[in-house]
Amino acid sequence: MDFSRLTQGEKIAGISGVALILIMFIFKWFGLEATFPGFTAEASQNAWHAYGWFLVFVLLVTGFAAVGLALMKASQSDVGLPVAMSAIVAGLGVVALLIIVISIFSPPNIAGVDLPEGVDKTRKIGVWLGLLAAIGVTYGGWRAMQEEGASFGGQTDRLGERDRGPGAPPPPSSTPPPPPPSQAP
Repeated sequence: MDFSRLTQGEKIAGISGVALILIMFIFKWFGLEATFPGFTAEASQNAWHAYGWFLVFVLLVTGFAAVGLALMKASQSDVGLPVAMSAIVAGLGVVALLIIVISIFSPPNIAGVDLPEGVDKTRKIGVWLGLLAAIGVTYGGWRAMQEEGASFGGQTDRLGERDRGPGAPPPPSSTPPPPPPSQAP
C-alpha cells in the first residue's frame, strides 16, 4: 500500500472515518441528569447504546466507507462500483451529519421511558466530536470528488448509462423530433 498516492480529500475522509468509528465507542454521547433536593445523579451512554441499531449501522457504514475510500486508493484497487467511491462517501457523510445534528437538537431517549420531572437529557463530548468527524467525512468525500473531477450530477448520469448499457442510445426526450426538411421541386 502506497499512502503517498492519496489526495488531500481521501486523507481527510479516511482519518475522519477512523475517528468517527472510534468516537462512537470510546466517548459518551448523551446522558441523563437528575437533580433532586440534596443530590444530583447522572448516567451517560456512547453512540452504540444511545442510538437504535439502524442509526448505529448508518454511522458505522459511513466510517468504514470513508476508510475504504483511502484504502482502495492506497492499494490501487478498483472494485468496479457503478459510481465513484468519493461520491458514496460524501453522500453517506451528509446522512451521518443529519443524524447527528438532529440528535443534538432532539437527543434520543436513552432511558427508553418517559422522563420524570427533574430529569434532563444532556449532550456529552462524544456527540460534538462525532459531529466534527462527520463533517470531516463529508468534506473529505466532497473534496475527493472535486479532485477526481466528479459531481453528483455526473455520477447520476454514469449510473443511468450503466443501466442502459454501453453504446445504448440515450432515453427518448419529451420533445418530438424536428420534421424532415422539405424538398422543393
